[in-house]
Amino acid sequence: MAFAGQADTSPRHILIVENIAAQAQMLSHILEVEGYQVSVVDNGQSALEVTGRARPSLIISGVAIPEMSGYELCRQIKAGPGLSQVPVILVTSLSDPNEVLLGLQCGADSFVIKPYERSHMLARVEHALSNRDVAHMPEEGPPAEIFFHGERHQISASRTQILNLLMSTYDAAMQRNNELHESRQQLRERTAEVLDANRFLDSMIEHIPTAVYIKDAEQLRYVRVNSAEEQLTGISREDMVGKSVHDLFGQEEADRFTAQDQRVLASGLIEDIPEDRFFSHSKGMRLLHTRKVPVFGEAAEPTHVLGISQDITQKKELENVIADLHSALKVRADELEATNKSLESFTSAASHDLRSPLSVIGGYAGLLEKNYASCLDEKGLHYLSVIGKRVKSMASLIDDLLSFSRLSLREVKKTDVDMNGLVAQVVADMPVGKPGVKKPVIQLGVLPAAPADTGLLRQVWVNLLSNAVKYSGRAASPLIEVSGRIEGAEAIYSVRDNGAGFDMVQYDKLFQVFERLHTDLDFEGTGVGLATVRRVVTRHGGRVWAEGVVDQGAVFHFALPVQGG
Repeated sequence: MAFAGQADTSPRHILIVENIAAQAQMLSHILEVEGYQVSVVDNGQSALEVTGRARPSLIISGVAIPEMSGYELCRQIKAGPGLSQVPVILVTSLSDPNEVLLGLQCGADSFVIKPYERSHMLARVEHALSNRDVAHMPEEGPPAEIFFHGERHQISASRTQILNLLMSTYDAAMQRNNELHESRQQLRERTAEVLDANRFLDSMIEHIPTAVYIKDAEQLRYVRVNSAEEQLTGISREDMVGKSVHDLFGQEEADRFTAQDQRVLASGLIEDIPEDRFFSHSKGMRLLHTRKVPVFGEAAEPTHVLGISQDITQKKELENVIADLHSALKVRADELEATNKSLESFTSAASHDLRSPLSVIGGYAGLLEKNYASCLDEKGLHYLSVIGKRVKSMASLIDDLLSFSRLSLREVKKTDVDMNGLVAQVVADMPVGKPGVKKPVIQLGVLPAAPADTGLLRQVWVNLLSNAVKYSGRAASPLIEVSGRIEGAEAIYSVRDNGAGFDMVQYDKLFQVFERLHTDLDFEGTGVGLATVRRVVTRHGGRVWAEGVVDQGAVFHFALPVQGG
């Protein structure tokens, strides 16, 4: 592999322009195995210097590269003396239709969508090298005129070049369509698995020989009972569902049961009542062993109370039977805790179901734009654009909701985390900012290590740093400071920015799911990021808090317990 300053002039010399080292190395390996000589630079300016010294046979460039975009690099290459016939392949996600127009305007010869397959990349390279002399033969006549998104654009590229670029775009679209088809098939399979799991769960709860009931947290009304609960109380489920204990039992019992439920909801902890007296409509006075469990929703707040009641009236009379029943109760309680986790996955299943109609909306919107754009006026095209943006926004929201719902199901596996290395890697992997937005200066202080789940904690840093970058993007000189310290038994970490800040009056909404302190017109987002931060940190036994001033920035802190503290 050659680098800047070692330009190769052979007819099979390819210049790669890519600032992500791993991607550049992978592409270099693919080409070198096929016998190409390869040079690599990591920015547009260096690429111009290399081509000025020795013209390569082909240039493969990313779009989001330092110094100048891949489109600007291509434009300057095509305008350079003696360089107009050098083919340029742009590697992009092709997520925006405007990218095709930019490619035509700058004179690019082909698109390759990433992630790409080895065979597809080599095919585009061979095609570009084989047609470089034909594609750039001069043609007479005025530039082609294209009307797109309400604007007219002059395209001076040759007709052959335009055809090649559009064909590569079509190939990329077909590749993405195949990937989407496979994803939809996998989604259907996962949905079927979830439905089977839910049916199994329903059957298991119904046939458990222990009384099981679920009440809503808001009014403590029964929403679900099994057959064992019906037999224990002597009340049918039709008469129980939708009613509270005050509608069904005596005043003293109802007050006691309500107090138990309220304690569980307030503490968020399981409450075990070894002996609880209860008057059954069918069996008279009974002695129950009851366990009440809080069921958490998306906002990390209890939404239901799960009750498990075992009638121990007769068994209390025999000591040997009591021991057996306690053992059986523990096994059943463990089964029901697993059932509780399965119930939490309902949010994930529901989010999956939302993808199907969303995909249909996006697909038909795309067909409408492709086949009928010329029939729509400016307002109609605007409406179509709004639909597309909202579909993408909803897809992002569903992805965030799925990730958030899975947090409670993932086991926390703690190891000693090198926080300096983890944060440095997160910063290095952060995407390049949008054009016209100043890149913030990120200052990393010395961060103490702490025991944590590396994968979960990485998401905390990604969310906090991404928020800091987003909300400081409009500052004159964006600055983000990351620091850490040990205080007593805790390692405390802070992320400070000088951006939009927030009003402390709205602090209670800050870490809630779907609660946003800024509108989408000001800053894009789904309202799940900070809720995810709190969920992960609290699952580690830690805490999270923040301070902010409107237009003067904000600082977010989280603390993790350290061993030996």
